[in-house]
Amino acid sequence: MVPDIPFTRRNLLVGTGVGLGVGSLGTGLYAPTWLPDPVTDALLSIYPEPPAHAWRPAMSDAHADKAVALLEETVQRATALRRRVDVGSLPEDLAFHLDRSDPSGGWLQSARDESDPWERLFAATYGMQFAGEAVGYAKVALDETDPEALVERGDRLRTAADGVLDSLGNYRISDPARDLAHLWFAERELSLARLDSHRSGTYTGGADDPDEYSERDVAATWGSHVQAEQRLRNARYHRDLYRENLGDGARPHANALDDALVALTDAVNEFPTRDELRRKIDEELELAQETPYGAARWELLTLCYDDSFRFGFEEGGYRRGHTVQRVVEVARALLARRAHAFALSELGVSPDDADYDSGRAFREKRRAVRTFRAVRAEHDSPLAGVLAQEASDRIRAGDVGVGSGRSREDGPAWRDRVEAATYYLVGTGQMRELGGVLGAILGGSQ
Repeated sequence: MVPDIPFTRRNLLVGTGVGLGVGSLGTGLYAPTWLPDPVTDALLSIYPEPPAHAWRPAMSDAHADKAVALLEETVQRATALRRRVDVGSLPEDLAFHLDRSDPSGGWLQSARDESDPWERLFAATYGMQFAGEAVGYAKVALDETDPEALVERGDRLRTAADGVLDSLGNYRISDPARDLAHLWFAERELSLARLDSHRSGTYTGGADDPDEYSERDVAATWGSHVQAEQRLRNARYHRDLYRENLGDGARPHANALDDALVALTDAVNEFPTRDELRRKIDEELELAQETPYGAARWELLTLCYDDSFRFGFEEGGYRRGHTVQRVVEVARALLARRAHAFALSELGVSPDDADYDSGRAFREKRRAVRTFRAVRAEHDSPLAGVLAQEASDRIRAGDVGVGSGRSREDGPAWRDRVEAATYYLVGTGQMRELGGVLGAILGGSQ
């Protein structure tokens, strides 16, 4: 009989028996299903994982420091405006946004404290939304709002984004596996700049009516516009890195990208649509989430049949003209759909099962991590890293909720375990298919 003792990360790491189990499980000496669920639940969170960032470009201290400086300027402006406001006389909901000593919500200090330039850039950019909103709310309190000026500024931001995109021209390339990754980072930042350029950071195309701006819209848009300015700076930074790496033999790659996009899209269209698969699970198979099998099928639908890759690239969309970004998004969608088929074949759960052993989830995490490492060792280019990012995210997120001691009202413990297994299986499936999808993008240039 196994004693009912509390398992914590500390006693798992220092306990000799379980410590031996971690090493042995890592080598496959013991089957994880031999251990009680509380042990393998805890092991999920301490087993090594893929890197948080499969690949990203070098970030300079100078660029990150400029972002911190922009946040500092925004905080100073918000502070100066707030001094002119009698916060005590404001309605409670408005006073809430102005009655704090740091308009950035603590993110300015976090940005200053970060030594890593990527983390410094993230903290600064995140804080811009809070500090920018503080500026907006102060202007609301002072009755100095000007929605027409916000609409005009949004137009200027989108025009600036178009200018950066135009500067990429016909995608001159000297090393596709490297240069396309830099271009993806540039286009992603441009898409975020366009999103942030509109009312409350939700650009979906077309023009906006200044008369429709509420006080909340005014404040939120101030924050979004500050972030949009930084996103444009980021896009220019990545564009310049891409240009710096181009060799003398760089050639236009736009036609090759168009061909790759057609081939990848055709491959995605061979799979059922999200709605078709949803109807099959719901109506034909009549599966609910009250069994491990049903919960797994619904989770796999969510993980592998996201349709976001289809949106934003149309005329007027926030990603229009972003061919490199579109190729990557369609490639990731193809990887996910192929991973769905793999996960179903490896799930090892039948419709009649009423429980799910945590050891099986651990086994799938172990396989996912091994597969990730092996494939990245074989395909170690920057573009392969961009494609592998979603698999890394899935594997790293698999243990969320497992072993959390959910109550009966929250649902059975097997639910978190079987959902964790689906995350690991999808990550494994995506990495198994990465080489082929990467080849479809690079063609004969590998």
